[in-house]
Amino acid sequence: MEKVLSALNKWQRQEFKYGSIDCCQFTGFIVKELTGKDYLSDFHYNSEGSALEIIAKNGDLVATASTVLGPVCENPKDLASGNPVIILIDDLQIMGVKLQDKAVCLVRKGMIQISSDYIVAGWDICHKS
Repeated sequence: MEKVLSALNKWQRQEFKYGSIDCCQFTGFIVKELTGKDYLSDFHYNSEGSALEIIAKNGDLVATASTVLGPVCENPKDLASGNPVIILIDDLQIMGVKLQDKAVCLVRKGMIQISSDYIVAGWDICHKS
């Protein structure tokens, strides 16, 4: 838990910008801090439109994330803190990381915490070697 909080504190607050300061980049930063692996090295986009094109090509954000993170886990709400998750609110998928019984996500207005009840997918990658 301390490593997760430390990684969250290292995130520099900046203005939201697709391709560098968005929910996927935030999640990638936290996961890289925890695992040392950069899962986003093959994803390059610089606008909402180009991000949406990548997502549409794969079907949705869960399928897109699965192309680099592998298959989703069976019970994402039971994941340990630090693992990447996707929440669904009003038909909008947002990527973030699990933090106890919540998900921490980056949205246009900054970092938010959402109940784990909204988690629809997750990956247990923080325990992989």
